[in-house]
Amino acid sequence: MVVVVTATAIAQFGGYRRFGRDRDIVGPDGRPDRRGVPDWKIDEKFKDDVFTFCRIRYNSYGRWGKWATDYPDADLNFSYRLQQLTSLHTHPDGIILDLTDPKLFDYPFIYIIEPGDLSFEEAEVTALRSYLLNGGFLMVDDFWGQYELDNFLHELRRVFPDREATEIPLEHPI
Repeated sequence: MVVVVTATAIAQFGGYRRFGRDRDIVGPDGRPDRRGVPDWKIDEKFKDDVFTFCRIRYNSYGRWGKWATDYPDADLNFSYRLQQLTSLHTHPDGIILDLTDPKLFDYPFIYIIEPGDLSFEEAEVTALRSYLLNGGFLMVDDFWGQYELDNFLHELRRVFPDREATEIPLEHPI
């Protein structure tokens, strides 16, 4: 269900600011410009008891920050569709964090986009390992070819040197 919701949300609104164009656009209230994505209020008494989309900022070899691809569109739409199509209460605005931010463990779901050129620093390797071993969930999206997949798998082996990535077949129950 989450995969369907994610794919639908990104397909609906995500492609228009591709490659980071306009990612710094901010609305008059200091929040990312929603560009037509509906907004909603959260109960202030439970503001910390909602799902918040958490995008990870990372370094990549040579080029501008690929971590910001489709920002803020994908983040806003993922949150909106999750709010709209499930019983989860979601925060209308996502958050961007570095893997070394102490607040990382406040978010059970993190998202990395276009990780094909990412290069983790040692502190990020340690933080990601700790996050995942403590039950955190990492969604990784948008590889461009075998080189990028191989580079990401290399970085993942730094996080878990004693484990191998396993491809899950399409017919798997997950």
